[in-house]
Amino acid sequence: PDPALRGRTGDTMTVTISRAETPADIDAVRGLIREFHQWAMADVSPGKTPATFANLDAELAALPGIFGAPSGCLLLARLHGEPVGCLAFFARDATTMEVKRMYVRPAARGHRIGERLVTDILAKAQRLGYRRYVLSSHHSMHHAHAIYRQAGFRDVPHSDDFPGVPVGIAICMEMSPTDAPRKDVNHD
Repeated sequence: PDPALRGRTGDTMTVTISRAETPADIDAVRGLIREFHQWAMADVSPGKTPATFANLDAELAALPGIFGAPSGCLLLARLHGEPVGCLAFFARDATTMEVKRMYVRPAARGHRIGERLVTDILAKAQRLGYRRYVLSSHHSMHHAHAIYRQAGFRDVPHSDDFPGVPVGIAICMEMSPTDAPRKDVNHD
């Protein structure tokens, strides 16, 4: 774990979430996604490369790529100034966006960073006019599923809307802005 994050549970937590736009921000997100990939390959899908990681090297090299403005969003969370989490979405079409790459470093978990990332990204998607939000997630990621469900996502059956998502391995979810619980959101 990052020494900068140790021993701070009693301190007031300083969490910031912003679009990853500078080269340093993009590099930080690249590192977080690589860390997520390593964790997922070791703990979730040992010996197999899931479809969600197909062409990962090309995706990382092109960041922000499909997650960039004006139709996408790439968020970076920092705890005490240190990069600790990320979340992104890209446009599937003019009305549908897909959420990808939620990850919070283990040393930073327990501070509701995942919940804040989801809240912020859904607010950004709504401001861009998306009316349908979709995602797929490995069936073992129970805490992530709880965060998504709390935000208003609901489980849906596998369909052509989720190409390459293996049945029985991934959970598919969707929501619309009207499904989201009302909360005050920091608008930037």
